[in-house]
Amino acid sequence: MERLPFGIKRVDDALGGGIDRETIALIAGRSGSGKTILASQWAAEGVRSGDSIIYISTTFTEKSCRTYIGEMKFMKELYDRVNWRFVRIDARYFLPMTREKIRDSSLKTIGMPLEKVDRLIFDTITDLDKALHDPVLFRTALRYFAELCHENGITAIFVEEAPMVSEWSETKNLAETIIFTDILRVPEGYARGLRILKKYRHSHPLGYIPFEITESGIETKEGWLVRKDYEFVYKK
Repeated sequence: MERLPFGIKRVDDALGGGIDRETIALIAGRSGSGKTILASQWAAEGVRSGDSIIYISTTFTEKSCRTYIGEMKFMKELYDRVNWRFVRIDARYFLPMTREKIRDSSLKTIGMPLEKVDRLIFDTITDLDKALHDPVLFRTALRYFAELCHENGITAIFVEEAPMVSEWSETKNLAETIIFTDILRVPEGYARGLRILKKYRHSHPLGYIPFEITESGIETKEGWLVRKDYEFVYKK
């Protein structure tokens, strides 16, 4: 199966080369932990490989995206080759919740035939969850989105805000790859790290890969971030 890399060697190595083509992946994490930059680097790698990219953003404005993501070194020469879509989600565009309604809304947002899309990023799917304000409707919408992607050969990344206390959404059950980004407490203060929580068809480490956000994007560091105190111990 073809793998679609992020262009970040240590992350790609942990994923066995990248995300499997024509699957759905989830990047989840708390605000400021690097989710959008990670997804953007995957989009940039797609442009380099000749793929057609749709990036749906519910948080950026066109200006803020261009002056932030567009100025990073990994994206600077590629920005205008990504099909950016800046939207504000309103529940009325998805109701009544039917497969046809989801398809029509998707086509209107994407602005091109679905079969011509190679990679799609939805950043963030959390805004759809909040707009629908109903776990059953959100789960149904996710299923329809997933079906559209599979039927049209689209490799998708959903970006989600990880809740501080409550359970994650249904998205985790649809994804074949889950990458979790976080800001961790360390003796010197705080550090960013990411974990591969799920990856079908490939073994993967569970430790946190430390990284920094620079003008070049995500740059991983050597070593691992691990818990100092454990709640479980191993006994024969």
